[in-house]
Amino acid sequence: MPIDQSIESFENLRDRQHGRPETDNDAPDDQITRSFTHDHPDDTTMTYTRTGEHAELKLAFTSEDPDVGVEELLYAGDQGESMAELAADLYAELTSWLDAQDTSSFAEQQGILAVPDMSLVYGDYTRTALYVFEDVLTEAERDLNQQVVWKAIEVERQDWLYSGQREADVERGCIGHLRGDFGRDGNAFWTSWFDHTPGLKGAAFREELQSVVNHLRKEGGLLSGFAAMRSQCRNGLACDDSYGFHAETARYEYCLRCIPRRDDYHFYLYCYDKDAQRAHAREKAQVVRDRKPNPKKTHEMER
Repeated sequence: MPIDQSIESFENLRDRQHGRPETDNDAPDDQITRSFTHDHPDDTTMTYTRTGEHAELKLAFTSEDPDVGVEELLYAGDQGESMAELAADLYAELTSWLDAQDTSSFAEQQGILAVPDMSLVYGDYTRTALYVFEDVLTEAERDLNQQVVWKAIEVERQDWLYSGQREADVERGCIGHLRGDFGRDGNAFWTSWFDHTPGLKGAAFREELQSVVNHLRKEGGLLSGFAAMRSQCRNGLACDDSYGFHAETARYEYCLRCIPRRDDYHFYLYCYDKDAQRAHAREKAQVVRDRKPNPKKTHEMER
């Protein structure tokens, strides 16, 4: 998670008072290292580093073969990706590569087709290391996605708690929203789903949404009942007669609006696809670049 700026400022002030140098401004904004020991050597690690918008994920594995030594895999992005985002993206890419490699090997054995060049990118690693990296990413992604933390939504995102125009849905990658109430006794759970962009509602999203809702429905969760929701509304951002919360996973964002009022719908859960957000941002940036006029060349002689 990003460094708390207030804590960083306090530490700088304390260091100046004691004659110590301030924190290096070139230090990463965020750095996390996870070690994996189950079924792997103790020095199998995954390190996430973010400096500004540049984020990197480095995997390291020490082979039992001394001639191979340490194998490191570096994966990076330049849009401030979180550790969970990079882990999910790398896992999808690595798994796809391994599947293609296995398929090609089988096809070659059967003489079905010519084998494409699979040495690109991952061909320099041992198969053992790649399988270890795949296993590590699976474990990391599972752990990270289980850590769904609900916080008060930012003031500038209040309108993400409501249905917007088509243009806003495209920009934000809005998949759809879930509307629900707790019934007359406050303990039921009635819901209705509304599509915004049906093409984004894939199997992975449906599975994760069910997991997110199950987490909210656990005892003491935000949506475990009317009384529990009402008691926790003070932790959200007050928006007229409702309260807003925000949470995110590797691929999706969730904006929850809670309405602690009887005889009404009690919550709206809006779901957004982060990959769709980035794709729209790239398209928008390309349009701006295409519209930028080329400088006119002149051939006037100097006077």
